[in-house]
Amino acid sequence: MELHTLHSRFLSNTNPISPIFHHNRRLILSSPNVIFCKSSWLEESNDEDNSLNSLKLLQFSATLTIIASSLPQPLAQAKVAEKKRAAKKTTEVLTPDALKVWSAGLPTVGDRIPYTEILKLNQEGRLRHVVKLANASLGQMPDPVLVILDDSRVMRTVLPTVERDAKFWESWNSLQLNSLCMNAYTPPVKRPEFPSPYLGILMKFPLFLYSFVKRKPKSKRALELEKERKEMVAKRKAELARVREEREMMEKALKSQRKMEDRKRRLEQRNLKRKESLDKARTKYEVMEQIWDSLARDQNAATALGLLFFVIFYKTVVLSYKRQKKDYEDRLKIEKAEAEEKNKMRQLEREMAGLDGSEDDQGEERQGEQNPYLQMAKKFMQSGARVRRAHSKRPPQYLERDVDVKFTDVAGLGKIRLELEEIVKFFTMGEVYRRRGVKIPGGILLCGPPGVGKTLLAKAVAGEAGVNFFSISASQFVEIYVGVGASRVRALYQEARENAPSVVFIDELDAVGRKRGLIKDSGGKERDATLNQLLICLDGFEGRGDVITIAATNRHDILDPALVRPGRFDRKIFIPKPSLTGRVEILKLHAQKKPTAEDMDYVAVASMTEGMVGAELANIVEIAAINMIRDGRSEAYNNRRLVTSCTNRGKRNARYNGEKSRDMETARSK
Repeated sequence: MELHTLHSRFLSNTNPISPIFHHNRRLILSSPNVIFCKSSWLEESNDEDNSLNSLKLLQFSATLTIIASSLPQPLAQAKVAEKKRAAKKTTEVLTPDALKVWSAGLPTVGDRIPYTEILKLNQEGRLRHVVKLANASLGQMPDPVLVILDDSRVMRTVLPTVERDAKFWESWNSLQLNSLCMNAYTPPVKRPEFPSPYLGILMKFPLFLYSFVKRKPKSKRALELEKERKEMVAKRKAELARVREEREMMEKALKSQRKMEDRKRRLEQRNLKRKESLDKARTKYEVMEQIWDSLARDQNAATALGLLFFVIFYKTVVLSYKRQKKDYEDRLKIEKAEAEEKNKMRQLEREMAGLDGSEDDQGEERQGEQNPYLQMAKKFMQSGARVRRAHSKRPPQYLERDVDVKFTDVAGLGKIRLELEEIVKFFTMGEVYRRRGVKIPGGILLCGPPGVGKTLLAKAVAGEAGVNFFSISASQFVEIYVGVGASRVRALYQEARENAPSVVFIDELDAVGRKRGLIKDSGGKERDATLNQLLICLDGFEGRGDVITIAATNRHDILDPALVRPGRFDRKIFIPKPSLTGRVEILKLHAQKKPTAEDMDYVAVASMTEGMVGAELANIVEIAAINMIRDGRSEAYNNRRLVTSCTNRGKRNARYNGEKSRDMETARSK
């Protein structure tokens, strides 16, 4: 039999491990610190062999597991010890009655004390325990605790945090009060049993079905394989992403390289074309230089050029002089003939009157010399001045005469009247603004729904200021002929300049002031040219105050930004629909000159006409007056049916106008 000797650096030389056998070996544990290795082939064994085969474990620092794994053992004779299942920990659960019995002898909580009293009680020797919650960490957060005294009394207090009172916790640690702390314990209470519902067995049926679908737990090897498979898939995805990223980077590099090559090639072509153009220009310059040099040296060419310039000089100077001289002579002949005819006619009249012509001529000359008006006219004509005939001046085309509208004729303004009165001051006190260096606004934009009285307000501004009022609709600027709209804009502002101070009112500004470039045909170009001319004219009156433009629109959102910028239309005044008070004022204003009943309730009519504008309210008053004459009455009174019908009619008209405007906008956009 072959013997092996086991040596270890942990064993002493006096106790080696001598015989270790390969077959039929078993471990014999003789004492807690000695292991014997004995072979079954040996029939007899003495004490010396046992002492040689023993391993004293206390003589080296190696574990039993390492020694056991280092010794080869046959699988057939290995004893497998079954693992004992640990018993489940059972927690004591009390019923409510048992909990009452368990807590019967516990002391009750007494008064509340400050937390600083704990230190004093410990110094006096009266502190027994400090009870805290199981999950509480003292000093981190304010936690409530129970203080148990030596006489079994229980007090309640709240310990502060370390940041709140550091000195208290220093005293706490110095007195080692943590040794007196204990966790509070409350036994769990048994949950009450509820009776199972009727047919409660059916609730377990889905769990029974789920047991067939539930997956079986996988083995450790299967879990390892699945983990390796996932790692392999993740590595493959990362590799594919890396390859894809490298490919994209390669494509980007190739693309940038192609771009550089194309740019270089285009640069070379551009340089080549520039060089060719320079060569052509140099060649052409040299050819023309040779031509002009040859012409300068050629006598025939100089003669031809001299003849050409002589012909041009003769036609432009000599012939024009002869023509002017002939015209002058003809004019003298005509004047002489006219003078002779006048003398003949005068002589004939005198002969018919039987008077002597010479004496009359001398008398007329003497009377002319004595007439002071003739002398004044003679001096005026000799001074070189000219008199413009009054009947040759055209009357203003866009001027509205007899505009006698005041602010008293407009109702329902509210706070808007203050802004309009300031516009009037620009005319009446313009010199004050200019003397103080204030630029007077050149344009005011009135925005609001149709019928609120934008045109009437513009007339009221001109009437209050006592200036001329020029009115035009923006649709008159739009024509099919190119240049007509721009010429009308120039004519309008020329008349306003000649008749300054004045107010220029442009109604429906959105007809010509839309954003430029929306319409690509010839009509759009004509509209853009008209708008450009309007912008130029508005810039010409900026800051002067002699001509102010007031425009009205109900679509200020589609106007060109260059039109509504500061410097052209500096102020934008929004005129809303009248309120209840405004409607009452409008109704009273329109009913002033009409016979109405004394008990006319304007407030009731105004409350029924919510959402109506001034034009619709004026229509209601007019219809009431017409019905009064039709019925043969002497005065108008409240007629609910009439107001209701007018209100419904106004709402239908507003709905129709809104739908029509939306259809027109849709057609324009298409």
